[in-house]
Amino acid sequence: MAVVELSIVPIGIENTSLSSYVAQAVKVLKTSSLEYQLTAMGTIISGDLDEILGIIRQMHESCFAAGAKRVLTQIKIDDRRDKAGSPEQKIQSVLRKL
Repeated sequence: MAVVELSIVPIGIENTSLSSYVAQAVKVLKTSSLEYQLTAMGTIISGDLDEILGIIRQMHESCFAAGAKRVLTQIKIDDRRDKAGSPEQKIQSVLRKL
């Protein structure tokens, strides 16, 4: 299972607020069966990497559909194949070591 963190930033929009664009992207994500966590600075998605990458493309495109002239999407992928992992497991592993 992959854990992916992404941040989508529309550029060339009328004001400085991004929340309406983020909401559109999250609506796309909600149509999937993927587990996700919305954070103040991005979104964490876990599941099958191919499915995640497909939904990220749709999320990216949703900003153009909402009127953005340019969209910057940053993606960080943790694709561990030796054992199953999750965002919660990664956090707990660090906390146990504190």
